[in-house]
Amino acid sequence: MVSADTKGSPAFDLKPHPCPDMRVLDRKKFDLTITSRAIEVPAKRCSEVVKQLDRNNSLYSQLQHKPRQVQPCEGNISRKLILLSDEQILPITDDSISETTVDVKLTYNNWSASQIIRAILPPSIDDTEVVSGFEIVGHIAHLNLKERHEPYKLIIGQVILDKNPAIRTVVNKLSTIHAKYRYFDMELLAGEDNFITTAIEHKIKYSMDFTKLYWNSRLGTEHKRIADLIPACSNVLDMFCGIGPFALPLARKLCHVHANDLNPESYKYLLKNIKTNRISSKYITCYNQDGRELIRNFTGQIDFVLMNLPASAYEFLDVFIGLYSKREEGLKPPTVFCYHFADIEAPEAN
Repeated sequence: MVSADTKGSPAFDLKPHPCPDMRVLDRKKFDLTITSRAIEVPAKRCSEVVKQLDRNNSLYSQLQHKPRQVQPCEGNISRKLILLSDEQILPITDDSISETTVDVKLTYNNWSASQIIRAILPPSIDDTEVVSGFEIVGHIAHLNLKERHEPYKLIIGQVILDKNPAIRTVVNKLSTIHAKYRYFDMELLAGEDNFITTAIEHKIKYSMDFTKLYWNSRLGTEHKRIADLIPACSNVLDMFCGIGPFALPLARKLCHVHANDLNPESYKYLLKNIKTNRISSKYITCYNQDGRELIRNFTGQIDFVLMNLPASAYEFLDVFIGLYSKREEGLKPPTVFCYHFADIEAPEAN
């Protein structure tokens, strides 16, 4: 690997200079000048030659923003330089084409977020723990950093912000969970102090205050699976509905949905999302109360109950014991979907 602001022959695994002691982002530290293989060609033949190059074998394919493959030839406007990697084979060989080298300067803007973060983190942090993936909710990037990332969290947040133009706010989930409403506290790492956002899932828009309720974009597949599984026109009670990711798709397919959430913020945005998506009140009724009390006092037929509160939903199952023995004849017990966290090492035992 070539050190910053030095020259050398680039290895195929192109990386920025390590900066493990950095605590405040200094973008200049990631400048790197390399000596690259190149060919000098007549300007009028430049397009012809470029088309025949194997782009998949380019050294610069590892970069987020690649340097211009065609460079001016200093002192000779009738000729151009085309950058090559060590592995690329010359597509054409004749007297008008000659091989040479050229200095190429790479800057912070050329590197990807994961390349910059890897350079900032110390070698003791394994490559598998380099922050490369994160949840995106509207304009918010949601990270779940570990304790070992703590000294670098502000730089990580700024890099994520720099490298993703659609992101305006970067937050980190803290370990503290709101005891009553079961959402995580968060800290702002970089960008705007604005947590009102909108997520789009399966063509439905969900507005929310991301810091005051629970939302997980990775559950989109499960939301759709359940919505597809439950037959149209079923009677559904969603005990912990949040802002409606199960309830709204089901109401759209003409199920009669009773959507409940104890969190007043979730309830507020549930009502807003119903209006935004033009879902008829004929198919959805909303509640802001304790799920156990709602079940106990509910009258009428319910075909399906959704209990998506993985940390504690099982604690509410006792409400169903003997419940239907006390109800009017003809009511059938519902199918219950109860979610719970499982130990990834032994999911069946859980």
